[in-house]
Amino acid sequence: MPERSQSSPERRPKAPHSNTKIVATIGPASEGRIEELILAGMNVARINFSHGEAEEHRRRIDVVRKAARNLNMAVAVLADIQGPKLRMGKFANGPVELVEGDEIVIRQGEGPAQEGEVYFKFDGFLGPMQIGHRLLLADGAVAAEATACEADHIRAVVTRGGVVADRKGVNLPDTDLAVDLPTPKDIADIEVARQCGVDMIGISFVGSAEDVEKIRELAPEPQMVAKIERAIALERLPEIIKASDGIMVARGDLGVETELERLPMLQKMLIQSALREGRYVITATEMLESMIHSSRPTRAEVADVANAVLDGTDAVMLSAETAVGKYPREAIETMVRIAHAVETSDGYNELPRVEFRASEPTFSNAIAVAAVEAAEALGLTKIIAFTETGNTVRLLSRYRPRAEIIALTPHQRTLNLMAMLAHVRPILYGRDRNLEDMMFNASLFLQDKGLVRGGEQVLFVAGVPPGVARTTNLMKLHRIGERVRFH
Repeated sequence: MPERSQSSPERRPKAPHSNTKIVATIGPASEGRIEELILAGMNVARINFSHGEAEEHRRRIDVVRKAARNLNMAVAVLADIQGPKLRMGKFANGPVELVEGDEIVIRQGEGPAQEGEVYFKFDGFLGPMQIGHRLLLADGAVAAEATACEADHIRAVVTRGGVVADRKGVNLPDTDLAVDLPTPKDIADIEVARQCGVDMIGISFVGSAEDVEKIRELAPEPQMVAKIERAIALERLPEIIKASDGIMVARGDLGVETELERLPMLQKMLIQSALREGRYVITATEMLESMIHSSRPTRAEVADVANAVLDGTDAVMLSAETAVGKYPREAIETMVRIAHAVETSDGYNELPRVEFRASEPTFSNAIAVAAVEAAEALGLTKIIAFTETGNTVRLLSRYRPRAEIIALTPHQRTLNLMAMLAHVRPILYGRDRNLEDMMFNASLFLQDKGLVRGGEQVLFVAGVPPGVARTTNLMKLHRIGERVRFH
């Protein structure tokens, strides 16, 4: 087990609990402090496969699993796969300043590029690119527009000037690239992730539902999280969401491929689209960027995190803040406090909820809607759900009840997966022989843990017969401490 930091978590004031989940990237700054980060509020540990070697990823996943078991807490592991990297090649004479109106020739290869040339160190763009398509160079700092598309090169005119240099990033928002996904590196990384038993795989460069399905064929056990970071993904959003278990609003590349001023409204649209389809959402990129070096966030960052919570996101994500930053624990605690402040506000509780999905007319979905409405009508603060697969809990979560969803499952994998869902507290709990004993014993168990009080009214959601997947068909109003009788 990793050593605790000198600032032992047991001596710190208990942080408020938030219904919005926290995804934290594990790196050199956080690997030795996993228990501390879990106690601070980390629900999902992100392993970034863009950096490091396989053994490093295996070690970090193992450290997270051991820490979660030691603390008896639900923590999911998200393996974030790199995908293709679109970069420029080399320049013969170092960095080059391109001026608006300059004409350039784009070629495929490493270079070095001579004056008036730019090399793209990837293929698949020469055929699909058309006149008028945008080319964004140096991670969007320089923009150009294609004026002629030949078999072996593209001619373009610079529409926004700036400096380009070796291996800077390229974005082609209008071009449906003929790129083979997954890449050879992705395939190797997916196999490592699968062997390590990760709970979720984050898929980069998604442009269609087929991209998601290809990864699922390689790793059928983990859930698929489609990273929405390309303009072309927005055009195919419904099919991508349906093919995925969740999505990530990857605001870095998305902010390059679309106009920056559109990003806030795109974020809202993406979150609501996923919720309507019953998928979870992670909002990511530069949420508390200043906390890489500072112990306090900027006011704009606080507003950004709060806005994501108000938009209805399941989770907010920290990247470099916890991977290499000086204040990983403080960054998590800050996110928890912001989310808690929003969630306990009148404005949050008055937000409209998604409606019943007519495309999913199942007992489980109907029970989920009824349970949320009954808890609201009676002012109940706990919905207690027994679950085998987590499906009913996913449905409960999407309706964002004011009550906390206490999800009891006997399966470790289900427990981990539910760590991503907003408003859900997953707990490992065994099964009894019949439903009456299961509800009564669970009441005692939760009372002993301090999660419910004797005499408190709660709402149970379960399935008959108990222990069978996808049979949720029962909702019971119950007073803690009373015996349960169905006959």
